[in-house]
Amino acid sequence: MDAILTFHSIDASGSVLSYAPEDFRRLVEGLLDDGVRVVTLADLLQPDPAGRRVALTFDDGFTSVRREALPVLEELKLPALLYAVSGWLGKQNRWPTQPADAPDFELMSLAELRELRDGGFEIGCHTANHPRLDRLEAADWDAEVEESRAFLEDGLGAPVRHFAYPYGAYDEEAVRRVGELFDTAVTTRLAFLGAAEDPLRLPRLDTYYLRRPGLHRPLFGGRTRWYLGVRAGLRRLRERLVG
Repeated sequence: MDAILTFHSIDASGSVLSYAPEDFRRLVEGLLDDGVRVVTLADLLQPDPAGRRVALTFDDGFTSVRREALPVLEELKLPALLYAVSGWLGKQNRWPTQPADAPDFELMSLAELRELRDGGFEIGCHTANHPRLDRLEAADWDAEVEESRAFLEDGLGAPVRHFAYPYGAYDEEAVRRVGELFDTAVTTRLAFLGAAEDPLRLPRLDTYYLRRPGLHRPLFGGRTRWYLGVRAGLRRLRERLVG
């Protein structure tokens, strides 16, 4: 069994987007102590009968990731992947689709993304302005996705092979077009990786639900899998009621 973990901001504010720095270290070191291997997303998608692997992913590009997560991962020599919102580098996360009650956080500049890359992170694309792709006008596709990817590649001097759907929202046309540009795309579906996942619809475990690391060890144990399964069911029910 394998998993992709999702983080946003690494800070102690307690917001819905936050994961406390001390808990981040505790979670990562706990994974290693339990014999879980932290690998790149590309490696995670290669078959391995032994399993028990995770990839660490970070959405949006908050400065707290460079400040708090990067030193830990450099010390432990572990890879990670950050999905950047290219049109908001060096600004705050107030893109047009952001809910009014969402917490405000600073986003990394392009220079800071380069520091992250040099420290062992791979940089992926999270569009230019964080729109829902299932509502995106066809005329806006190039600017939001293709040009965003090109901007990041030019600025980083490295290929951008991975994509994250903003809000986990996509339709079949979005999947088709993303597949023409990227090797993988991640969603917000709360699940461990199955045996034959579509690389353009990958599930992740949102660490919002793992904010007490000591209670969720081992990650692949029966108790944690049951807990996340219940959470996933409640999330699906809420989405049906709202939608």
